[in-house]
Amino acid sequence: MKNRLILIALFGIIGCTSKQNDENLYSETDTIGIENNAQENPDYSDSSAPANWTRIELNTTLGKLILALNPEQKIHSDNFIKLTKSGFYNGLLFHRIVKDFMIQAGDPKSKTATIFDTLGAGGPGYTLTSEIKNTVYHFRGALSAARQSDEINPKRNSSGSQFFIVCGTKIDAPSYKKILEQTAFNIFKRNPVNRATIEKGNRLYNSVDSAAFFEFEQTVKVKLLSMVDQLFASIPEEIKTRYNYWGGTPNLDNEYTVFGKLISGYGVLDQIQGIPTSKIDRPNKDVRIISARVLP
Repeated sequence: MKNRLILIALFGIIGCTSKQNDENLYSETDTIGIENNAQENPDYSDSSAPANWTRIELNTTLGKLILALNPEQKIHSDNFIKLTKSGFYNGLLFHRIVKDFMIQAGDPKSKTATIFDTLGAGGPGYTLTSEIKNTVYHFRGALSAARQSDEINPKRNSSGSQFFIVCGTKIDAPSYKKILEQTAFNIFKRNPVNRATIEKGNRLYNSVDSAAFFEFEQTVKVKLLSMVDQLFASIPEEIKTRYNYWGGTPNLDNEYTVFGKLISGYGVLDQIQGIPTSKIDRPNKDVRIISARVLP
């Protein structure tokens, strides 16, 4: 973590916060997003999917969730179908719940876990090649694959079995731009061109020349905020509107592989996300996938 100090400093510049779980699925602060009070809201409910999207039924202790898998993310969809048919998901817990963010499952260790067991690191023994696309979004109901952090997983490959379903919140334009600060930061730190800048920041951070470091901070801040404006302008208005009226977690866009969506069971989703949790986001009451099956 040789760039840790300056990266922390840069986080401070743009005012972002993050939260990581055992699979390093981070979230922004849970208070982002403000509901729009317009008189008429467009209907963005995701109750349908193309006929060629495979349907999966998760029968949980709180009711049924029906998922539709996008065949364009073939690696992830085929793997999910394979695991479902093999009975892999039967009996597993939703081991992590963050209200207004997501619910997560797929750790095989959760099948027999006690309340003292730490969950989130289990899997089938393999990872999946990333299928991240910048045209697929984390709207409310999106089905996405969990993964480990960039530091140990720079290719952003997915967990072989762990997945999450987005709950999210409604995001207005100012909140969206605030979220894009994290996106701009990620782009900046991943670009090899900026390596020298980060190293310079490290040196200044560790020096006694606070004035020089302040000047450096301001220069980087201008670059990042300019990137935010460019990113926001590049997002189609339809996407911004959908996040505004339907909701989601745009801070995860271009970071995780979305490979399907929830098409039935939004009431169940809200029941699950409403369960009180511990400090590590494990629900105080077990929510279990009783059975999973591929629908005809």
